[in-house]
Amino acid sequence: MDGDTDLGGLDLAGAKDYLLAFAVEAKRLDKEVELAEAELALWRGRVALAEGKARPELAGAAQAKAGELEAGLASLRAERSSLRSKVEAIRLQLPLVRARERSVDPDRLLAELQLMTGELLGDSGGEGRPGSAAAERELAGLEAAAKADAELAKLKATLGDPNAGGGGSRP
Repeated sequence: MDGDTDLGGLDLAGAKDYLLAFAVEAKRLDKEVELAEAELALWRGRVALAEGKARPELAGAAQAKAGELEAGLASLRAERSSLRSKVEAIRLQLPLVRARERSVDPDRLLAELQLMTGELLGDSGGEGRPGSAAAERELAGLEAAAKADAELAKLKATLGDPNAGGGGSRP
């Protein structure tokens, strides 16, 4: 594959921008070809006019200029044709780039699942159940809350709070 039409390292947006740059250049060459064709027609008309007026020196100079323009026009047409084929080759590759972006990356999917469940998949410390790390965190929170409630009840009992259930007396 031609180096200009290789979209291997581009994402879809980059590939579209790359295609656009080639298409714009092809359109610019279309305009140049039109201008060159018009100028060639002008010089061919001058050749005919000089030959009609029996001015061989002018006809020869006009013919030389027309020859230069024909060579330049052939070069422009070849370049335009090359660009058009590259544009077409890039267009044919766009669906492949689009499909490559939509394909599933297993490593990324695994990382997203691990992030959502809060555990490392395949980790033997979590009993193999999805969400066990989250459940452990929740249980630890409940244990801490129960411990805090017990400490509060003990404090109320030492202060002699009648609602503490300890029924302690005030000093």
